[in-house]
Amino acid sequence: MSRMITKVQRQVVAEKVASTVRVLELLGFQYEVGPPKNTREKGNKSPRVVRVHVGARGQLRVYNSIRGHTWANEPSGKPIPSVKSIEDLYNYLRKNKSRMLRLKRRP
Repeated sequence: MSRMITKVQRQVVAEKVASTVRVLELLGFQYEVGPPKNTREKGNKSPRVVRVHVGARGQLRVYNSIRGHTWANEPSGKPIPSVKSIEDLYNYLRKNKSRMLRLKRRP
């Protein structure tokens, strides 16, 4: 039975990561998806991290957990309180896209 739950949880994470990637591609952000982590009994339960390149500011980190939650941190590590779902992520990035990408380094 626990194997079935693990399979379902993986499917939830895969769906959330795919939704995150679709949002990033729609808005034109560059990103990279981190590998899956091992499940731990204490602490985070195997979140998948998507790193979004936001110019010279660094990387915004978007987390997708096995329970279907999505949240994000600024490049400084500060949590973004308004991001609690994929829809919130889309709205946040759309609203702040020009500010974030304006700070790109010049080659």
